[in-house]
Amino acid sequence: MNRYALAVLTLATSVDAGASDLSLGPNSIQKIVSEQLFNQNGRWYLVDNGPCYAFFDRPKSHLTDGRLVLNARLSARIGIQIGENCAGTDMASNVTISARPVGKGSSLTLEDIRFDRVDDSSSRDALNVIQQIAPEALPKAFSFDLLALVKDKSIHAVGVPVTVSQFRILNTQTRPDAVKITYDMSLTAP
Repeated sequence: MNRYALAVLTLATSVDAGASDLSLGPNSIQKIVSEQLFNQNGRWYLVDNGPCYAFFDRPKSHLTDGRLVLNARLSARIGIQIGENCAGTDMASNVTISARPVGKGSSLTLEDIRFDRVDDSSSRDALNVIQQIAPEALPKAFSFDLLALVKDKSIHAVGVPVTVSQFRILNTQTRPDAVKITYDMSLTAP
């Protein structure tokens, strides 16, 4: 490596760049939610007990009033498993779930997850029973580790591979057009 490249790399790694902003627009939020929560053939299972099940699918998300709003369809067969069958009731309903995005460490966390709307009362009752029997089925919070998304990616600066070694969220703001994440990060080079 020539002295000029070494000087540029040294300068780039020694200057405190301060905080930066990352804006995750609606398409990015939709992709993250779909890949992280709806990760079983496009479904988010609340109950996966063979013939008895409950899952969300067809996710559509948007941002409003400081919250991520997720519209999905609930499909369920709730009952008692008898052999290879489920003695119970089939349900299908449109639901709206919302959560407040906040930054914690290197993660974007969805907090205060709640049901804002369930189209029919029997599906609402079934969801209440599921939450009582299996409270972990719909957690109160869910985190997406942003460091994990960028940690193994290398950036080449002047021909030298640079990797992200630390990613720390300083602030999160949810607007109708994006989740704005203010962060700082550390880079390392061999």
